[in-house]
Amino acid sequence: MKTSVVEKYKTACAAIGLAPNSFISKALENQRLHIRIGKIQPEEWKPIIKCLENNSSITEIIIEATVPSHCIYVKKSTTPSFTLAVKNHLMKSLSSCLVCSSVVRRLSIISVPLKKAQLDLLSHGLSRNQSLEFLCLQGSISGHKAFNAVFSTVRMCLNIVHLDFSQCKLSDESCSLIGSLIRSQTLERHTQTWKHTLRYNNPDTTTVSGLRRITLNGNPIGDDGCEIITTAMQDDYWIKAIDLQQCDISDEGAKMFLVMLEDNSSISVLDLRLNSKIKDEKLLEKIADCLNRNKQNDAYGFIPGDLLDRKKAVKPKKTARRSISNINLRNSLNESRASKKATQYENYYNSMLKNSVVKNMEHLNDISLNNDKDKFSPILIHKTPPPKQSAAAKSGEETKIFAMLDELKNDLEVYKRELYLEKEKTKVLESKISALERENLFLKNQQQNQSSELEPELLETIETSFSQFHNFLDMLKQAGYGDLCQLVNK
Repeated sequence: MKTSVVEKYKTACAAIGLAPNSFISKALENQRLHIRIGKIQPEEWKPIIKCLENNSSITEIIIEATVPSHCIYVKKSTTPSFTLAVKNHLMKSLSSCLVCSSVVRRLSIISVPLKKAQLDLLSHGLSRNQSLEFLCLQGSISGHKAFNAVFSTVRMCLNIVHLDFSQCKLSDESCSLIGSLIRSQTLERHTQTWKHTLRYNNPDTTTVSGLRRITLNGNPIGDDGCEIITTAMQDDYWIKAIDLQQCDISDEGAKMFLVMLEDNSSISVLDLRLNSKIKDEKLLEKIADCLNRNKQNDAYGFIPGDLLDRKKAVKPKKTARRSISNINLRNSLNESRASKKATQYENYYNSMLKNSVVKNMEHLNDISLNNDKDKFSPILIHKTPPPKQSAAAKSGEETKIFAMLDELKNDLEVYKRELYLEKEKTKVLESKISALERENLFLKNQQQNQSSELEPELLETIETSFSQFHNFLDMLKQAGYGDLCQLVNK
């Protein structure tokens, strides 16, 4: 099977007359596909995509940007090889590989921005896969909306053991989804262990599928996110490690984790490094003691080679020897350049000051004239008059500054006009509301008056009916029907 993957890649390269990439070929020999985007030429994408499509023998897939964010002196590739069309074809082939493969265990997409259409393709492949154990989308999704697009699929994948959403700009709102994921998997695991306890069997909790590690490094979840996660972890006995480096956590969030660890005996790794707001060292010592108590084996440890704690790489300084005369010459040149720059800056700022004074005076004159002409609107849209022609005013930088000032002033006046119109609309609406309230009060009073007028009339009709009835009984007695009247009274 090893040779089949390599041969498929070499055949695809030979079909277009291209030499195979040595780095990719070497990785394919170990059943791995490692794509470094910045190192791939435009013509090399076609055989890579063809090799990945419908592949059922690769065990690990890594797609990453070549230049890491902490390395500042490496020049980025100027060749636009990884276009949107190439990205879409790559995600389609990746989705087909996940659908048909039963041996792929690890998938890492690092610092590759994914849009909604590409996330949908990835979600389709994840929903059909039953073998993936590690999913890393470090820096590939941005914000809660993108996270929500892939979360519904990840939630149903009980085969995934380790989730890595580092540097994805997740907030406490995203932590609520992670908390629901933990609770739903906890309920599913309790159900599985309950089935094993039937007929007096002892369940093995290590064989139950589901998450074991969650990595959220570099996301500003804060203490609110910690509260959501700790609440969800109270009844969970399967998650072993949580990585929360540089997550804007303070002492309050650390205290929440300490309270949770006092009742939870399963977590052996809680990574709170690089959270500068945690000042209480005794609190961290207590957390470490709880973790050491829970640590049973070395299967889950702290992530080695902390990506967020690397110092920025700096170019090595040249150590060539310099003579004293060269040093003095260089110092004199630097002093002359500094004096020239100082005089240039002084002249430039003097001209800017003069132009600003002239501009303000002309601007005030324009406002007074416009106020006499237009009395309807309290807001005026104007433009800054061009400065007097001088050597400094002719520079392109100064004209750009004045153009930006004009745009900002015009935008401000437009917004003021819109605010004025909105205030007028609110006044009209408030007057309508007050009129309706007065009408409502009037109708209520009228209804109460009508009801009070009806009550005495009703009583009078009842009294007249009773008096007429008694008169009728008296007439019956006079006519000789007294026995009948007694029956009626009974």
